[in-house]
Order: sequence, then C-alpha cells, then structure tokens
Amino acid sequence: MNTVRLVTEYFLHLSKIFLYLCYTINAKRFFIIRNYKAMNVYARFLIDDGFAFRLNTVLQFGEGWNVIGAAVLVNPGSAKPVVDVSDCGTLAALSDITGKNDCWKQFSADPTMRFLKKIFDGSYIGEQKKLNGVVLLYNLFNLRNANLQQALEVAGSCKSPLLFCSNEDIASLKAVGKVYLGWGKEGVGPVLRPMAEKVFNAVKDSNAYLYRDFDKNKFRHPMYINRAISRDKEIRKVLTRFGRL
Repeated sequence: MNTVRLVTEYFLHLSKIFLYLCYTINAKRFFIIRNYKAMNVYARFLIDDGFAFRLNTVLQFGEGWNVIGAAVLVNPGSAKPVVDVSDCGTLAALSDITGKNDCWKQFSADPTMRFLKKIFDGSYIGEQKKLNGVVLLYNLFNLRNANLQQALEVAGSCKSPLLFCSNEDIASLKAVGKVYLGWGKEGVGPVLRPMAEKVFNAVKDSNAYLYRDFDKNKFRHPMYINRAISRDKEIRKVLTRFGRL
C-alpha cells in the first residue's frame, strides 16, 4: 500500500509540474502576442518600373488614431506586406490620416520600427509611457530594400515618381508637432542630401531638439541608437530633448 501511495503521489506531483509549465508557456505566448499586436503597421505598397515601394507608413499603437508624431528615416527596410487591409473602419482611418485610399497593406514590424517605438515611448531615457495613437513613418526615398547600399545604387538611376519623399509628404510633416529625423550618415550623402535638407527646413522650427544648423545634427538612425545608447552620452541628451516636445 505504501508503494502504491508513493507512486500515486509521485505522478500527482509530476502532473502539477506539467500543468504549471503549460500555464507558464501559454502566459509567455500570450504576452508575446499582445506585445506584437501593440503596434500595428500599415502602408501603401506599390510596384513601379520593376521596383517595390512602401509609402505612407502608419505605426498605430493602442486603440487611438490621433497622430502623436512622425519620423523620417532613410528607406524602407525588411518589413514585409502580410495581408490586404480590408476592414472598412481601418481603411477609413488610414484615408483620413493620409488622404490615400488605395493599395493599403498590413505589414510585419521590423527591428527599426520597434526601436523607433522606444524612441517615442521614452524607453531609452527611463521615462517609458504607453503610446496610444499613430506615428507617421516617412523615408527620404521609398524603395523597399533591406540592403541599403543596393538601394542607394538603384536610387541614383531609378526614374519612378514614387522614389523620393514627395512635396505632399513634406507638407504633411509641417502639421505634426513632433518629428524624429533619423536618416543617419546616408542622408547627408550626395544622393539624398537635397531631400534631407528640404525635410529638415520644413520641420526644424517646430522641433527644438534639432540644432538650427543642418550639419550640427547627427540624425541618428534608430538601429544605431539601440546599439550605441549605453556608450554615446549625446544620444541620451538628444532623446531627452525630443521627449520634452
């Protein structure tokens, strides 16, 4: 009888461990799914002249659709279109924000987008807050290619009217009070500098974190910020000024 009782207690103990592990794994999966869905990515995806372009990217956080900021980086990277946007409410919201009602896709979030979220929610400066609304994401040029050097080579010869950030995009940026410029050193090179200067001149007056002189700004890309925040003290100063806007 003692042997039977010990075996029974042993298997009961194992079953408790199994149930606990199942609960823990499912809880982690639930957290990961919730955390992933905390940022929805929408953009217009077009093919022209044999190249893929991503335009009018919208990063939507929480339940809100009010524009809480914008960013201008260098070019679309590895984020991929997942599915057409078919929900009427979502399409209406995207159209209201951008003035565009065609070619909308939902995208996967890439690392740059996740690091950009951390810039806007204050994570890098220890002042994290929950975002609820929309961050508009623009690029100096719209060619979707995760290999930046290849993209720059194509940008030098591509004739598509979709290639560069448009005057309409720049006008939209003027209406946003908080704009992060993060095109890195590529944005001050010969191909992209003219467009970068146009964007800079449009937003510098309403974004006090920027130096008035274009060349004094580093325009750090979110990938660089995530990599260098612990060793580059100037990053924290810039992000603190940005967070106060």
